[in-house]
Amino acid sequence: MSFFITKVILGTILFLSGLGATLTMLTLQGKAEKKTSPTTLRKLHKFFGFIFFLLLLVLAFMGLRYWASVGDGISTRAVFHVVLALALFIVFFTKVVIVQFFKQFLKMAPTLGLIVFCLSFIVFVISGKFYILREYYSAPTAEISETSSATEITDNSTTKQIQGRIGDGKTIFDSKCLPCHSPDTEERKIGPSLMGLLKKDSLPHTGNSATVENIKKQLIRPALTMPAFKDFTEKELADLFAYLRTI
Repeated sequence: MSFFITKVILGTILFLSGLGATLTMLTLQGKAEKKTSPTTLRKLHKFFGFIFFLLLLVLAFMGLRYWASVGDGISTRAVFHVVLALALFIVFFTKVVIVQFFKQFLKMAPTLGLIVFCLSFIVFVISGKFYILREYYSAPTAEISETSSATEITDNSTTKQIQGRIGDGKTIFDSKCLPCHSPDTEERKIGPSLMGLLKKDSLPHTGNSATVENIKKQLIRPALTMPAFKDFTEKELADLFAYLRTI
């Protein structure tokens, strides 16, 4: 099971546990006549809250691990996701502290609980829902025909062919690609293996032909949660493709 599918599943359970905690809280606070006893509702609320807290810690660890592996290449959407997740953690922690140690502020707990639920919903949508839509409902991008030779990239502005250096390409791969992709094994890391990528019939996820131009397009406008690499020079691309043809 891939990193992102695992994260989506855990995020879904996190959201559902937050929904359960919110519904039990609203039932306790808002309904005069309750079909379930208040004691049972409180136990359910604590149970959902405990599950929510554990999953929040696990997902925070996974998110930090992903951020550390990607580094400065993290996307704007991912940064927004991290900021909201941090706010979610702070509000949730504040609510727990008030309930446990500052009961004079207990009347604030329901409001904080609703804020936690709203933040968890937003975080889930911009992460899990985004992944699901990109994975299963987005059409493959149009293919671009390959115009490059084995280790050469054509510079349209000068019509010169840039010869790629395998060693320099490996350096670029180790810096930008290796944290998420394996070059010498089919084992999946955060992203799919890139071993033999240019020898395959199609690219992972998009299904487009495994050509130089389609890989360049993937680097500029990536599918799913892969960060974009728009700043590669033609020389760097030539070096990278020279190395990719050796793995």
